[in-house]
Amino acid sequence: MLGIGVWMAAGAALYAPVLAKLARDWSANETYSHGFLVPPIALFLVWTQRDRLRRAPTRPSLYGLLILALSLGLYVVGSLGAELFITRLSMIGVLAGTIVYVWGWKHFSLVRFPLAFLVFMIPLPAIVFDHAAVSLQLVASRMGEFLLQAVEVPVLRDGNILTLANVVLEVSDACSGIRSLVALLAVTTLVGYLSEPVAWRRWLVAVAAVPLAIGLNGMRIALTGLAATWLGPWAAGGSVHEVSGWIVFVVALGCVWALQQAMRSAGPPERRGLLEAAA
Repeated sequence: MLGIGVWMAAGAALYAPVLAKLARDWSANETYSHGFLVPPIALFLVWTQRDRLRRAPTRPSLYGLLILALSLGLYVVGSLGAELFITRLSMIGVLAGTIVYVWGWKHFSLVRFPLAFLVFMIPLPAIVFDHAAVSLQLVASRMGEFLLQAVEVPVLRDGNILTLANVVLEVSDACSGIRSLVALLAVTTLVGYLSEPVAWRRWLVAVAAVPLAIGLNGMRIALTGLAATWLGPWAAGGSVHEVSGWIVFVVALGCVWALQQAMRSAGPPERRGLLEAAA
């Protein structure tokens, strides 16, 4: 136990600056403000496995040292290259390697999802995030244009700019749907793990976040254009715009729930989900 305590203290000292910068990013970046919730949720998921962890045989594996070495190598590479994503990702690898080396693969298998869930607290590299945001901007703009034309509202699109009769709408990064997609993907992954009994259904629930976030955001752009056309330019910004974003997120969760109900009505589950098993 003394050795584990020393190791944890060394790890905390090594990653203290990384964690401090990560917390600052959560505070400053609305897209990743949910990062504050991810570690407590991961700890809760480990706590739900406490009985199985106590019963699991302790069989330390030297492969844990290999995982640790590779993870610390990522830390060095990320630090030298000023690549925060790699440096932060190495934290999860260090945790995984420590578990395998001290307790063994059985314990790792019981906590692998909570460890993997920690990925959602790490902001994507700027080059990846910016490319995704631009792509989603164009997709949302095209969908908004298509839906507005479908209801015979005159609109002219130039890239991510939609020009209507009385207002010009710019589909900015904040309107691209990237924020909803990142948060919704974390939520659907968690929901799938907790409530779905088999792997393919968990994956289906998780990846449903992608088409839902993209499709509903396109509808949001179109509805914003309609509101601006009928009510005036004020309906395209301010609190109305912010509220519409929350409505889209809630509707997406409702669609995920409907998907789960459809899967359950299609046939009996093979076994209970984690929430049902814990009840």
